[in-house]
Amino acid sequence: MKPNEPQPKVFYNPDRLEGLMEHMAAIYVGLRAAPQIRPDLVVGHMSYGTMLYLRNLYDCPFVGYYELLPPPFWGPAMTLRKEFPPPEGVRLFNAMYHTFTYLHLHACDAGYTPTQWQLSTAPKELQYKLNVIFDGMDVDVFQPRTLARPFRFRDLTIEPGSRVVTYVSRGLESMRGFDVFMKMAKRICAAMPNVVFLVAGDERTNYGHELHYLSPKGFKSFKQWVLSQDQYDLERIRFLGHVPPQDLLHLYNLSDLHVYLTAPYVLSWSMMQAMSSGCTILGSATPPVQEVLTHEQNGLLADFYDVDALTEQALRVLKNPDDYKHLGQAARQTIIESYEKRQCIHKLVKLFQSFGRTSADSLFEALGARAVE
Repeated sequence: MKPNEPQPKVFYNPDRLEGLMEHMAAIYVGLRAAPQIRPDLVVGHMSYGTMLYLRNLYDCPFVGYYELLPPPFWGPAMTLRKEFPPPEGVRLFNAMYHTFTYLHLHACDAGYTPTQWQLSTAPKELQYKLNVIFDGMDVDVFQPRTLARPFRFRDLTIEPGSRVVTYVSRGLESMRGFDVFMKMAKRICAAMPNVVFLVAGDERTNYGHELHYLSPKGFKSFKQWVLSQDQYDLERIRFLGHVPPQDLLHLYNLSDLHVYLTAPYVLSWSMMQAMSSGCTILGSATPPVQEVLTHEQNGLLADFYDVDALTEQALRVLKNPDDYKHLGQAARQTIIESYEKRQCIHKLVKLFQSFGRTSADSLFEALGARAVE
């Protein structure tokens, strides 16, 4: 797609460098044609080159959202899952793709990133530009609510004696440990007949590299491949697909145990939502999960690959859920104290205001929040 052609309404990450260049040029051409726009501050994502050309248009401060920089494209640390290492083409594309993030780190006056782990992926000499500010969690929306059982959830009735394990991910993929979760689920099913599993997430891969290996074998998704590897009780393991917000709230409030697994990568909102909802959480002992969860203080942790340890801890919780509710209460308190939406927006406004000429009130209004004293 050329810069002067109509642009799509939905932006998808370009899978080629030409696409990134066209994206940058389209934004530049469009804004150059609108000279009446004279910003006091420009804020944008650092990964796609969005702001680079705009420094030629606007003489004002630039603040960037920094997601991450992966390890060197040729090194082993770029492998998110050892079973599915990135193929040659992916490695070579990454060699140039993240150049735009480097350029933004130099071009922007400051930046922000959600977690300390993401900050650690930036070059040490440029980390001083970045502030750790999480996106913010709405604790009024995601809060503990008692749902009396029996409770009808979609086509399933949750009986008073049932135990509910929840798993939420944008995609059912290797990087978020979907296969590890299913191995746990099989063992738990064999040990406790009263446990049901509610699995939310699309049947797609967003971040990992498994489809490079599985598609040639005829598998259209990682979920399809995982289910072909063993026998699972799909009457008790319910796949919900993409769930609407109200169902998601019910899912967390029904949960006796929420499982969150991830390779070292960007932290999912789902884990923070579960914490805010007061769920007892069993997570993988990987960064940045360990930045938020502390074992036996506000959650439980085990090695990502240790199915035995994950299953053992899960069974302990499911046999006596009330004994672990204090972990969910502590998890919610962690969110309230450090990750609550208005506090995070307040930090962001202070950052923007320190560079821009816009008032704090107008910034809060633009971000949809009231000032926090």
